[in-house]
Amino acid sequence: MEGERTQPGWGPFGVFAVGRWRLWRLPDRFLVGYVLAVDLTALTGAAVAFHALPVPERDWRPFWILIACCVVYVEVSRSIERSRAEFLDGPHIDLNSVWMFAAALLLHPGLAAVVIAVSYAYRWLRVRHREVYRQTFSAAASIVAAYLANLVPFVPHELAIFVAALLYGLSNTALITFAVHRSRPGTRLRDALFSPPEYALEASTIALGVLLAWALVDWPPMLVLIMGVTLVLHRSTLVQQLREQADADGKTGLLNAVRWTEIATSELARGRRRGMPASVLMLDLDHFKVINDRHGHLVGDKVLLAVAAALRAEVRSADVLARFGGEEFVILLPGTNRFDAVTIAERIRHRVAALTIPVAGGEIGITISIGVAAQPRDGQTLEPLLLAADRALYVAKEAGRDRVRTMP
Repeated sequence: MEGERTQPGWGPFGVFAVGRWRLWRLPDRFLVGYVLAVDLTALTGAAVAFHALPVPERDWRPFWILIACCVVYVEVSRSIERSRAEFLDGPHIDLNSVWMFAAALLLHPGLAAVVIAVSYAYRWLRVRHREVYRQTFSAAASIVAAYLANLVPFVPHELAIFVAALLYGLSNTALITFAVHRSRPGTRLRDALFSPPEYALEASTIALGVLLAWALVDWPPMLVLIMGVTLVLHRSTLVQQLREQADADGKTGLLNAVRWTEIATSELARGRRRGMPASVLMLDLDHFKVINDRHGHLVGDKVLLAVAAALRAEVRSADVLARFGGEEFVILLPGTNRFDAVTIAERIRHRVAALTIPVAGGEIGITISIGVAAQPRDGQTLEPLLLAADRALYVAKEAGRDRVRTMP
C-alpha cells in the first residue's frame, strides 16, 4: 500500500514515532482497526513461528543470500524506482516479490518475515520515505501472504508450488485491495483493482521467485541472471509508465485532449465498420471560476480530482474518458445509442451532485452540465459529434445548469 510522503522534518527514523502516524487521524475507524489487525497478525505470526518452530540450519545460508539480494537490488534499481515514484504515488506492483516469494517458499516462516521486513525497510530508507503506516501495512500484508503460502504441503512438489504461488498472490492482492477500497469512500471495488497487465507483471515476479528458490537450492550462479531479468522488467514498467504519463492530463491523471482525440477517432471508425452506434458526452463544471476565485486554486484542483474520480467510477472499461481542458471533460461511449447515453449522463450528473469538498468554514457542493451527441443523428465522425455535444452543453448551461441536454 503506497501513498503520501512522510511529513517534513521526520527524518529517516520517524518510523519510530508511532504516535505521530497519520493512521490515527483517519476518520474510518474500521480501516484503522483493519490495518492494525494485519500488522499484528504479521508480528504475532513471526513471534509464534520463532517460538514454536526451530530454525533449520539449512535455512541460514539462503536467508543471508536473500537479505543480500534485497539490499543489492534496491541499490541497483534506485534510479528506476525513484523515477517511477515521481509519476505514481498510489498502490503499484512491487517487483521485490521475487525475493519475498522465494523466502516464503524456502525459509522458516519467521525468517521469511524478516526478509520481507528488511526489503520494505531498506527501500523506505534508500528510495523514498513514504507514509510510514502505509509502508508498514504493505510489509505486513506480504508477510501474512507468505505465511499462507508456507502452509501449503509440498507434495506433490510442482502442484504445491503452483498453489503456494496462487495463494501468495491472491491473499496479498486481497489484503491490499480491501484497504485501498476502504480508504476511498464512495468508489467501487473495481476502482481499487490493478489493470490486467499489472497483474501479469505480479505473476511474472512470483514466477521469478520460484526460479530464485530453485537456484538457491541447486544452482546459485543463476541468481545473477534472475536479478538481471528483474531489473529489465523493472525498467520496462518505468518506460510504460512514462508513455502513459505523456498521454495523461497532469492534474487529474485522465487522458489529455490530444490522446483522447486519437483514440476516439479510431474507436468511431472501428464502430462504423461494425455497424455499432456511439455517443459523446461533453461535460462542464458549473461555476468553476467562482470556486477558484472564492476558495483558491488548490480547492479548484481538489474539485477537478473529485470529479475525475466520480467519472472513472461511472464509466465502463470500454468508455474513453479525458479532461478536455479547464473545467471540461469528454467521454466517448462506444456501442451506446442516444437513449442509453442520456441515461449514463444523468447517472454521472447525480453522482457529481452528491460530492462535497471541504473548505475553510464548511463544505461546497459541485454540479455539472452535460451535452449529449450520438451517431448517426448528430454525425458519423468525431468532429460533428463534438460540435453537437458542445452545442447541447451550451443549451444545458442556458437552461439553468446541472442538467443533461441533447440537440433537438
